[in-house]
Amino acid sequence: MMRKTIIAALAALTITLSAFAQKDEFAGFYKGTVEAKKCYPTTSCPDVYAEVYRGPNQKYRLRLLPVIMSRCDVFYDLDNLEAKDGKIEFKGASKAYDLKGEITPKEIVAEGFVHGKNPAKLKLERMEIVPPTLGQKAPEGAVVLFDGKNFDAWRHGDPNIPVNWTLKDGVMTVRPAIKEGKKRIGGSIFTKEKFGPFKLHLEFMMPGYYDKLGQARANSGVIVGDYEVQLLDSFGTEGLWNECASVYRQVAPLVNASTEPGTWQTYDIIFKPAVLENGKLVKLPTFTVWHNGVLVQKETEIAYKTSLFPDKGAEYRHSGEPVSIQLQDHGDLLSFRNIWLQKL
Repeated sequence: MMRKTIIAALAALTITLSAFAQKDEFAGFYKGTVEAKKCYPTTSCPDVYAEVYRGPNQKYRLRLLPVIMSRCDVFYDLDNLEAKDGKIEFKGASKAYDLKGEITPKEIVAEGFVHGKNPAKLKLERMEIVPPTLGQKAPEGAVVLFDGKNFDAWRHGDPNIPVNWTLKDGVMTVRPAIKEGKKRIGGSIFTKEKFGPFKLHLEFMMPGYYDKLGQARANSGVIVGDYEVQLLDSFGTEGLWNECASVYRQVAPLVNASTEPGTWQTYDIIFKPAVLENGKLVKLPTFTVWHNGVLVQKETEIAYKTSLFPDKGAEYRHSGEPVSIQLQDHGDLLSFRNIWLQKL
């Protein structure tokens, strides 16, 4: 029975690996212009952006937006699109536009009407978003937590188990926890050193679990002591309190700054622990977070420890003591590189 369990676990891992082996060729952001008579939404600016999202069953969604990584209105929203022969053809009316066109991995071209009567032509090109701190080297005096060579700065949650995440080409990838007899493989990892206030730089890549939704769509977290900044494939979502760059189940990000799965993304996180005087809390801990260079949490107060049940937060007592940083194993194969920290 144990042997069958191990084989089943490894088979599941193989399926998971194959599920994101290839980055989707259409999913991502596009940018271009609209040629049309001056009318809303083209009155002030002819620029237009597109977001192509892939969901379950190889179905796609196309949205046209005035800007990306912002809580803005949507000008066009067409779902249940299918790829065939290297392109996605679309036709239909939605919100401001009635369009017919096609999406390729390089561009989107369409013709139609704005508000049903004004002829319009659109052409957008695929965007490659490079976060401003991507590849940034650790400054002098910084604590290097991962430089692609080893796990020396990390420990397993169980002191008897070594860190055995996958390490390849300077990248470490979550190895989900399984049991092999009495031996555990994989699991969350923690920094050996504990830290007070700090600024953390971390680069991560989401696998493309295109047939999953919500919290099953590539889940992990950067957990500082008891407080979590969520990691999740949230490309194309609203940016809720349990999605990427949220203070998990407490505060949603200011905007959703996620890029598509298979791209390298960045977190730059400033953490300040709670301040206590004579054992009395005088200042809550805070996170300031930049996701892909976009400010998504600004001195956000953390009211209680991360929990699925926030109503229990009133029972929590902050300590203000130095803490370890955890990279969470949530069963999904996220990858990490270039992790360093500056003590503040």
